[in-house]
Amino acid sequence: MKSPYRRSGQYRYVRQTSILGLLGVLGLGLVLGGAGCSRPPAGQTQSNEPALAADLYVDWDDLDWHLDRYLQISLRDFAGAQNLVSGRPADDYRAATTYQARWDSVGLHFFLRLHEEERQERRRLAAGHHADARGLLLGVINHYRSMLAGGYLPNLNVTDFAARPQGVETAVTNAIGRWISATGLDPSNAAAWRDLAFFCGVVGDRPRQQRSLGAALAALDRIDPRQVAEGNAGRLRRDILLDLAWLALDQRQPGLTLAYLAHVEPWLATPSPERDDRRFEAQVLRGLALVDRGRTRDAADQIRRLPSAELRLRAVRAGVREDLRWQVAPPHGGQLGYQRANWPRQTSYFARDWIRARIGAPSGEIEDTLWLLGPPPTALELPPRLAWRYWQDRGQLHAQAGDRYHATRCFERAAYFRPYLAFFPLRGSTGPSRLGPADVLHPFFTGYDRFFLCGDLDAYQQRLQTAVAARP
Repeated sequence: MKSPYRRSGQYRYVRQTSILGLLGVLGLGLVLGGAGCSRPPAGQTQSNEPALAADLYVDWDDLDWHLDRYLQISLRDFAGAQNLVSGRPADDYRAATTYQARWDSVGLHFFLRLHEEERQERRRLAAGHHADARGLLLGVINHYRSMLAGGYLPNLNVTDFAARPQGVETAVTNAIGRWISATGLDPSNAAAWRDLAFFCGVVGDRPRQQRSLGAALAALDRIDPRQVAEGNAGRLRRDILLDLAWLALDQRQPGLTLAYLAHVEPWLATPSPERDDRRFEAQVLRGLALVDRGRTRDAADQIRRLPSAELRLRAVRAGVREDLRWQVAPPHGGQLGYQRANWPRQTSYFARDWIRARIGAPSGEIEDTLWLLGPPPTALELPPRLAWRYWQDRGQLHAQAGDRYHATRCFERAAYFRPYLAFFPLRGSTGPSRLGPADVLHPFFTGYDRFFLCGDLDAYQQRLQTAVAARP
């Protein structure tokens, strides 16, 4: 029996994996095999090989961040992709999230009570959908990744007029549709649930993201906890808990954020370069949650414990005009060179200033709060899982202060650093650039005309209230 979806030839990998190989990785019985636990996560391999559809864990954040963003999505690609999308993106997303498969969608409890033959058949079909979903996205990512294999192109017009992979404008939409089928067929596949949750978060569908993360945890909870704490399964659980913690903070549930962090922090205690990045993220998240919880004294203690960050310099700030300083552009080749690994590093305390500004100035004046935030770190490459959130919070503070210029610049950078922004229809932006400059008519960015991505949240909520009030 074949999967309802066929893998398109334009997204083939250098390596290919048979269905039996996919089952060997995606089946829960072999999820925690020792061979897979010893490998570094996808996107962080020493050989810099492209990630595979059959990998248990894919670090989607790292893959999106791996390339210089100006090369990853050229101006022509973004503008062309936005012109090719359907005029009714909300309907396209609704169709993608409508379950479509030969077998009915079932929950985990019902799935585990099925006969073994039916479970195996469902797993086989789900593995095909799972591989197709990853193939759509990894094929597009590897297309841009291959551009850097031969080095940086000094003439960026060559990049702009290179052949664009077909379907780039709908890659995220179609992948979500396939993951909906994969998780409905086999709800015991924690990796498929987490992939679905990640890209639902990418497009701003937070309710579906939260449900998918919960289902991923339910699938992992059936496995021996001692095994889940190791290797790729441990990374999977770590990212699920951190994503749930961020979601709880967005939903103004800081107590729930702290509870999730209490579960993930013991796993982060073991020293390693990869865990150090996530540990720093968890420490920042704890400080933000303590502020929202009203525990300002504990938040101040967290600030003192927070280490500094060694960040790469993306651009040279000395002698740069204020308007140029805010532009997101390729690094200055003459001063920094084109190899990211060789970019100089600079010590930054942006995270301490971020939490301190969330606490607020003693006087309560928003201008004093902005002073606590410090000068904008436009020349630094902030951590990938923190960058867009930092600029979003900073832009909201400027908006509250009535500083529309700097608020707009911060919101543009927040949109720029959101992952996979050009791989799905973006509404609420204008202009020829990758994200489009925010203006009076579009002070925020939305996905599929329905999900808030970033920008002026107050303006977005007012727009919603106006739209609801105008309905008969």
